[in-house]
Amino acid sequence: MPVHAILGATGSTGSAVLRCLLASEIPDLTINILVRSKSKLLAAFPQLANAPAAAVNIFEGPVSNEDALTACVQNASVIYLCVATNNSAHKVDIAFSTAARLITALGQLRKARGLEYKPPVVLFNRSLSLSTEVKLPIPGFMKNFLMWGLGVIYEDLERASLLYSLAEKDELLACITADGPMLMDAEGTEATGYELLRHGTSSWYLSYADLGTALVELGQRRQEFEGRAVGVSATGKVRTTWGSSIWIMLLGLRYRLIPF
Repeated sequence: MPVHAILGATGSTGSAVLRCLLASEIPDLTINILVRSKSKLLAAFPQLANAPAAAVNIFEGPVSNEDALTACVQNASVIYLCVATNNSAHKVDIAFSTAARLITALGQLRKARGLEYKPPVVLFNRSLSLSTEVKLPIPGFMKNFLMWGLGVIYEDLERASLLYSLAEKDELLACITADGPMLMDAEGTEATGYELLRHGTSSWYLSYADLGTALVELGQRRQEFEGRAVGVSATGKVRTTWGSSIWIMLLGLRYRLIPF
């Protein structure tokens, strides 16, 4: 009986992953969910209130709650990392601190289970701006500007990526890094099409719905992609929502120019 764990399921990425898993045909699937607010989750997914415990388990608390985190990822074969922030107005470490806490929890589980411990695959949602294999369809100067403006977010992602790489070498987990372009349509629920890329050039944008579906596919194809970074590119129409993207960039620029 496969167990898939979602860390953070009330944001745009986590909701998309959960929606895809609930509609999937994975045999005997159990979904473990860690969220800060169970009531907020049930408001978005009311069907979970009557879901059998064998199918869905909800753990309430922040990632810093060691007991809740450990219970959520126990026996998980796939872990979706959906705890994130787009707030570039100040220094952030949410990706790094989540990685550190997850690695600590998995280390405790390995110590307790000994030879019975099986390393889970961890789906790490990063950014195509950090990919060395798949390119964004933008001029180099524009990419450099984005990297500078949103530097606090990218630095956090790079630090987390290093932790996962070290944990992978220690055979504590297998990491698949999903690199997407600019994410759009946070409220959308319909996937319109995507492709997984190992090389080449991506689309300009990607919907959250397609990212969630892609993450679930990567989890199902772990033998093919574990230990690798994979680009996710849109193949269908993406509803662009520029307002939020521009606001995120403006916050990042303000922090760069006035860092306090």
